[in-house]
Amino acid sequence: MNADDLIALLQQHFPDAFIQAANQGNKFDVRVVDASFEGKRLVQRQQAVYGLVNEKIASGDIHALNIQALTPEEWAAQQARSE
Repeated sequence: MNADDLIALLQQHFPDAFIQAANQGNKFDVRVVDASFEGKRLVQRQQAVYGLVNEKIASGDIHALNIQALTPEEWAAQQARSE
């Protein structure tokens, strides 16, 4: 599994999301920006993503997963701060 595979998997369940992923071996960093996260706590957002990749974690395709799950507003604010 590579970053593109992870993006494709997540895009199936978050079709309108902006998704970025990077990996070193089987350790992944992923950012999912989706309106469905609005009003959800951080743990609920992460659970939504983990639920989609549990099989990949169980198989060893993914050893570690760092998730950043943001609403579009949170992402825009982060972008504005970094400029």
